[in-house]
Amino acid sequence: MQTTPEPAFAWYQLQGREAALLLATACLLIGLSGAVFLTRDEPAPPAAKSADMPPAMVHVNRAGVAELSSLPGIGTRKAERIIEARKAAPIRSMDELARAAGGIPQASRERMAPFVRFED
Repeated sequence: MQTTPEPAFAWYQLQGREAALLLATACLLIGLSGAVFLTRDEPAPPAAKSADMPPAMVHVNRAGVAELSSLPGIGTRKAERIIEARKAAPIRSMDELARAAGGIPQASRERMAPFVRFED
């Protein structure tokens, strides 16, 4: 009959003092981790704010679907309509843009006006 060799270290063979030392070490590590977690500083705010960044301009007659969709009131479907309409003739004004898109509310037109360029 072959017996399995006994490992050099086994949890069940710890003596009283060894078990107490192991338990105290575990408690100390848990306590230190908790202290670090509770006293950590809040993350620093980002260095650049969105107000500091210049607005992105969208050139209506050159922009793709993703760029046109980023404008207020323009979704993927309207962006595709704009691209189809500008194949026939370049878009030159906000009114032409609204017609090409199949309608854009006046409030959305006012919000997007600073970000839109029509020249080629």
